[in-house]
Amino acid sequence: MKCPKCKDSVLIRPLPTKESRVRQPYSCTDCGGMWVTREEMDSQDGVFTENPSLEPDADLPFDPDKRTGLCPLGHGLLIRARVDLDPPFFLERCSACGGIWFDKGEWNRIAENHLIDNLSDFWTSSWQRKHRQEKNRQSYLEMNKSILGPELYEEILRLADTLRDHPEKLRAMALLRQEILESKETAN
Repeated sequence: MKCPKCKDSVLIRPLPTKESRVRQPYSCTDCGGMWVTREEMDSQDGVFTENPSLEPDADLPFDPDKRTGLCPLGHGLLIRARVDLDPPFFLERCSACGGIWFDKGEWNRIAENHLIDNLSDFWTSSWQRKHRQEKNRQSYLEMNKSILGPELYEEILRLADTLRDHPEKLRAMALLRQEILESKETAN
């Protein structure tokens, strides 16, 4: 099998070590990427790790996340899915066999964020939409915290939390608005 990113490199399967009898997925010795088949995902329950002995050259002639490749099993072009961790990256999956390509470091990032059990969700539009909305909300909150200052920002969030389930929250919001406007008119 050839590496989807390096094109000419051959994928190897490291032998299990004495410490871990877990069979490692196929890996590229040049870029350090890893090919995980659907069967490996189902049977291993995501217990394997990236092979630390495969350290890619830090000066790869390309950014592995900037391009997709072909399925190592010959099924055609891999389909990309954006993973909005910080910083974001792309995973690639074969739509025919379900194998997933992880560039060096991506498997560990997925594992650290407890996303291994839901890998197939990355390619659904609902998952992509949900995470885009979460990221937009976080940006919105950070922008307001920066503009308003941390003290006022925290006070507004506490008030919002208090009013969220209050039966008269609309009246309270109207009172707050009126008080803000009233104090402005009094000052003029």
